[in-house]
Amino acid sequence: MWVIALHFGAGAVAGAIFNVRTLLVLVAVVFVECIAVSVASGLSAALVSVGGLVAVQLGYLAGIYLRSVLERVGIAHPSIRPEHQR
Repeated sequence: MWVIALHFGAGAVAGAIFNVRTLLVLVAVVFVECIAVSVASGLSAALVSVGGLVAVQLGYLAGIYLRSVLERVGIAHPSIRPEHQR
């Protein structure tokens, strides 16, 4: 269970600070972890690892929400990045 909590925390930090490309990298890393756990420990341990994969994504959403709340209150400032001109 602590693995899911750690994955949720990592996703929340990534959502509050970084952009969506970081989420994609985190999901790829956790997916490789999920495959390694399923090979090493079997299918029952892989189900917990899939829970970690979902926890990263839910944590990312929670981090985005936390960031928007902090910006609305005035504690955090929105990132100032110019949009890419194509």
